[in-house]
Amino acid sequence: PMCSIRWLDEVLVANFKLGLGRSGRERADFDFIPTVCCAIDDDEAAAYDAARRTIAFYATVRTYMPLWELHGFGDEAAAVGDAFRSGDLAAMPGHVSDEMVDTYCAAGPLDKVRARVAEVAERADGLFLGPPTYFIPPEQLFEYQRRIVEAFAPGA
Repeated sequence: PMCSIRWLDEVLVANFKLGLGRSGRERADFDFIPTVCCAIDDDEAAAYDAARRTIAFYATVRTYMPLWELHGFGDEAAAVGDAFRSGDLAAMPGHVSDEMVDTYCAAGPLDKVRARVAEVAERADGLFLGPPTYFIPPEQLFEYQRRIVEAFAPGA
């Protein structure tokens, strides 16, 4: 659910090619459907705040450390994890920079989100677009989800 364009290119797609070559299979033999966390909001600060909270959740999982470290965000992720383990949940999002949001999520006004979604779509067979889901109120989560459907699947 958290990935960057660089992670897609250098890790996922590169390893698809390697694995497919070893197995004698073709890329068309499976569907690649990455997730894009989308926080559509004309209030860019609100969108970043929601996305920041979801990144903070994933930063507590040590399995994601290679993803953070690839972009030089290892210290930030470690600080989030330290806050989590000390029980200071309120401090967790404060360790997630705007640069981390830009790297791992599509957040802000619709045009900006569409551009990021299009960039990921170039590398995929389909997309799973999800709202920020952690440490935000249910009504805010629902609103972000509604905006995704309205923007990318009108009439659904």
